[in-house]
Amino acid sequence: MKIWQELKRGRPGHRFQGRYERHTQGGVLRKWLVIAGGVLLIVAGVVFLPLPGPGVLIILAGGLLMAEESLAAARALDWIELRIRSVFSSPRRSR
Repeated sequence: MKIWQELKRGRPGHRFQGRYERHTQGGVLRKWLVIAGGVLLIVAGVVFLPLPGPGVLIILAGGLLMAEESLAAARALDWIELRIRSVFSSPRRSR
């Protein structure tokens, strides 16, 4: 819950990078284990995509795990968030 609230308060396009910068701690082994866990979740999510179930949510969880320990993954998630927001934002109609 704390992680979700922190991400929710973050500025769009900088949420995940900010979390990465605040979170970086621990050793190299922990970093690679968390990244490997994220990759495994993403692979599992891709397997679940054609099946009824939470495939997209599993992929997101894997991305979040990777973003905890990888600045590149954090930047990618921020970029994806901005693109998704631009696609789903409704253009204002002028009358």
